[in-house]
Amino acid sequence: MNCWDDVWEVPLPLPFALKIIKSYVIKGSNGYTVVDTGLHYDGDLEAWERARRSIGFEWKDVEQIVLTHYHPDHYGLAGWMQEKTGAPVRMSRTDFEQAQLFFSKSSEQPEVMARFYGEHGLEAEWKEQIPPHLRGFQKWVDPHPDPEFIEAGGTIRLGDREYRILHTPGHADGHLSFHDEERGWLIGGDFLLPRITPNISLWPGCDPDPLGTYLATLDQMDTLPVKRVFPAHGSVFENYHGRIEELREHHRERLEEMAGWAEAAGVTAVEACYRTFGTNLSIHNLRFALSETLAHLEYLRLRGKLVREKEEGVWKYRKA
Repeated sequence: MNCWDDVWEVPLPLPFALKIIKSYVIKGSNGYTVVDTGLHYDGDLEAWERARRSIGFEWKDVEQIVLTHYHPDHYGLAGWMQEKTGAPVRMSRTDFEQAQLFFSKSSEQPEVMARFYGEHGLEAEWKEQIPPHLRGFQKWVDPHPDPEFIEAGGTIRLGDREYRILHTPGHADGHLSFHDEERGWLIGGDFLLPRITPNISLWPGCDPDPLGTYLATLDQMDTLPVKRVFPAHGSVFENYHGRIEELREHHRERLEEMAGWAEAAGVTAVEACYRTFGTNLSIHNLRFALSETLAHLEYLRLRGKLVREKEEGVWKYRKA
């Protein structure tokens, strides 16, 4: 377990493709801050007990739990940890609302998602797997926390230092990052990752142009003086501005590729997804791959590069 001054990196296992999420524990005079929590499942509960003993704190010593965003690997244990510690959970209002949209037991979002994917060409045998797959996440986020909401533009004390709260959407609509201006350190969640590209997905009921939002976030954040990034997946890294440019280029190339397919003969989102990511996908990976494909196609459509027309109940993207 790595440590930088007052910040400990806590790797937590995940029972799906990413394998590991990095949470961070920050020591201060008044106790410990936990940034992101992992899932509510045995593997992460055991990992937290090992980390707690290694760092040397009791659960009662946790003064706050801070979440970058609502995705289950970041949000899942927040409610359990709040009950265990009595500490407040702090996150954006937007992402708490989206946690309820996706993971509330009364939500109809799983069926909405299945219909949405079907309109973009997803085959029936995959479509029928979407609702039970999405509801499978509920056990990993229960109980939900009772959070206090924080907003970009202000500051938050993490340990004994003040961090600026930054809105860094694209990967999630209410995603927050935290910047220690004095040290040039950024606790960035899934905003910027060193090896993989953050998933930028189009979901019904959320941002209709997530890729446009993410590219704008990259432009905005490129002006920030950052010396070290603490990401949620992958190692702590220092090539901040270079990584931003790599991600811009990645999305430029993918947009050109998908525009070419649509201009040649038209393409459904599912066809573009299979061309980009292949067909050997689990239902978990297919959901993310198809939603990311849609984010790119909709980016092109919203900027007048493509149009879409329904053919036999399925949207097809063509050259404008």
